[in-house]
Amino acid sequence: MKKSLFADLILFCIAVSWGYTFVLTKDLVEEITPLYFIGSRFLIASLLLLLFAWRLLRRLTRFDMLSGAVAGLALAAAFNLQTFGIRLTTPGKAGLFTGTAVLWTPFLYFLWSRKPLRADTIISALIVFAGLALFSWKDSFDFIGLNAGDLLTLGGALFFAVHIMVVDRYHRNSKSELPVSIFVMMQLFVVGIVTLSFAAPLEPLPSALSPYGWFAYGFDLLFGTLLAYMGQIYAQKYAHPAHAGIIITFDSFFAYLFSWWLWGENLTVRMWAGIFMFVLGLLVAEAGPYIGFPMRAKRKSSKHGSDLA
Repeated sequence: MKKSLFADLILFCIAVSWGYTFVLTKDLVEEITPLYFIGSRFLIASLLLLLFAWRLLRRLTRFDMLSGAVAGLALAAAFNLQTFGIRLTTPGKAGLFTGTAVLWTPFLYFLWSRKPLRADTIISALIVFAGLALFSWKDSFDFIGLNAGDLLTLGGALFFAVHIMVVDRYHRNSKSELPVSIFVMMQLFVVGIVTLSFAAPLEPLPSALSPYGWFAYGFDLLFGTLLAYMGQIYAQKYAHPAHAGIIITFDSFFAYLFSWWLWGENLTVRMWAGIFMFVLGLLVAEAGPYIGFPMRAKRKSSKHGSDLA
């Protein structure tokens, strides 16, 4: 119980950090193209981890390497699809479609594990998605006329959910006791290499950054990438994947709060309603197992914490 709550707290702090990085990145992409930014940031983060963990590489099993590669490819696909999608659609639609990861995750978990979903898992995902829709909807959506950007962003959300599931599978099936840093390093390296391979033919080489640009880049590198993914991989040892998907979705919520606080962006009544839905969905996810929701599965202990499926 304590480990599960601590894991959720870590994921919540990651969501806060990622919310702030959205604000920083909005300015930073004016100085450096998106793919070079994403690729270099992930590659440098992986090399920093390698400095402290290279002696442990010999202990990697085939399952460790395969899981790290698959998780890294899922993360690379998510970031690249999201980046290209945002350029081709409206911000409101991009925010909504990216947030569908909170819906993908529990149902991917069902397909993956073949275990029935609890009612509170489904209800909390729908509540959070409704809050996200309220928060992201600026004017109106034309759901009939979906464009390429909408589909790319939706694909990115799917791969963010796939990444959560791959990490969960690794923790539940790995027989090695490697530090979290090794598994994170493999993923970040894959994201960096794959993304830079797209950047080279598609974008011009970046020029020198301003002092503010270096601050934004450094924060994204350290808190938005290195520490965030180490925290996420560790936390998913004890957090249910559906809960992880819900909590991480809060990055969109904090992005708006930081924008309101730092830039004076207006928060409407509709946005405050979205905030309320976010918090309500999280409370349902956390309290559901303890207040007698139907479809509740028997809880079993494992070395990675409680199985709450």
